[in-house]
Amino acid sequence: PMHAHDLKNGMWCLDDKSGLPGTVSDLKMSKTGKHGHAKFTYKLRMPHSGRASSLMHPGGDHLYRPVMEKVEYLVSHMDGDEDIVCLNDEYEEMYFKLSPSRKDVYDSVKETLEKGQEEGKDVFVTVLEGPMKQKDKITILQIITEAKAVNPQ
Repeated sequence: PMHAHDLKNGMWCLDDKSGLPGTVSDLKMSKTGKHGHAKFTYKLRMPHSGRASSLMHPGGDHLYRPVMEKVEYLVSHMDGDEDIVCLNDEYEEMYFKLSPSRKDVYDSVKETLEKGQEEGKDVFVTVLEGPMKQKDKITILQIITEAKAVNPQ
């Protein structure tokens, strides 16, 4: 947890309504009147939903700061148009959806995958992982953000 007055642009914070993690931008502080408390307004961009929300909090409000991690997984193969099968460090299969609705990421990952496999390279996808909080339940969300092809070690 953190207070609203600890917010900074670029910082991760959970959205009040959806519980989704997002990055803070356009952060502004306003003081209201002689004995008023500072209010903070900001935008929250949430990569997992593709949405943004505008929020306002008094400086003393408690907010949640999620721990976000970027994890790389070795791609085993693509199963159909949207399912990417990867291997984790223990060589167990992990499945990720690649949504065509995020066109730029979809096209870039597919192209890197196809080109990398043609050239006999190892292809890795970067997955952004972080918590989503709904009431008392916390779910770990995963979203593919990019891919890269490297020569096998």
